[in-house]
Amino acid sequence: MDEKELLEAVTSLVRPGGRELVCGRPGHPAGHACLAVSGGISLPALSRQLSRRYGQLRNLAMGGYVDPTVTGRSGLPLLAPFTGELVEMRGWASGTRWIGCGAVRAGDGEHLVVLVAERPAPPPEEASREDARDAARPRAATAAEVVTALPEDPRTWARRVIDLTGWEPLGIPVDWAAVEGELGVTLPADYKELCEAFGGGVFSDSVYFLGRDEGVSFDLMAQWRAWLSADRDSTGGNASAVEPYTVYAPGGTGLLGWGSTEWADGYFWLIDAERPGEHPVLVRSDDGEQWHRYDMSTSEFLYRVLADADFRPFGIARYDLGVTFLPPSGGIVDGRPL
Repeated sequence: MDEKELLEAVTSLVRPGGRELVCGRPGHPAGHACLAVSGGISLPALSRQLSRRYGQLRNLAMGGYVDPTVTGRSGLPLLAPFTGELVEMRGWASGTRWIGCGAVRAGDGEHLVVLVAERPAPPPEEASREDARDAARPRAATAAEVVTALPEDPRTWARRVIDLTGWEPLGIPVDWAAVEGELGVTLPADYKELCEAFGGGVFSDSVYFLGRDEGVSFDLMAQWRAWLSADRDSTGGNASAVEPYTVYAPGGTGLLGWGSTEWADGYFWLIDAERPGEHPVLVRSDDGEQWHRYDMSTSEFLYRVLADADFRPFGIARYDLGVTFLPPSGGIVDGRPL
């Protein structure tokens, strides 16, 4: 299949009532379907097209290392068919199915793989969350909603998030000079405080927070590099995966992702290298079309998502999930490529 045929095939498999997933490749487990891929399709270009259609991607494997923190709820079914072969894997959630594209070892080289896998249906309380969010979401097609908060020390909000979870700050050392040197901009002080207190992980079993060196799925810089690589690849045209914006590149203006949710919302900063110190939060809804802007600190936005029952459409407090935090369970498997 060429790229157009491949995208059409994916669409037919993930739509409600799509056909049963059966893979004809020897040795592959049940519960997924691998699709035929023509030569000449690049992984970055295809990733960008899938991100435009299905929203926030998840990096499940990079450079031959599989993220050991991945679970059935965060994309493990996309990895299962390729044990020992994976080089790269990106994943997207769409209803009750996962979409994956990546690269596997084949002989002396690598080849592109695309698959659709079963995704466990969300529990009833998550389904009701999605219904409620749909009802609350503004209907303008692409116009951003702007929410402005009263000025307050962002570090106050960071401490509120820590207190809200009952978490004992870890005091994780991070070389922020190296991080910000690569990015070419400073990151929000309150975000750095959250990183040092929590590391990367999951709030309320639903909200994914990117830190540093927490495995591929929870690493801010690994995720940014992958998004930037896909955005710069010209083989799939000039459209960005985060239209109408672009992924931030050093010295420019664009989006830098710092979090996401179980139902594929994406959290970003809008960064302008010529306006250091400004980090408005932009959120893309799970339909991949609606953008919302919040002129508030990262920690205030995160606090309101977790604790403010009236923070619509992204607040989750009204669903009584409790406020918890779980760090990733382990690091790279024995430091070896899988």
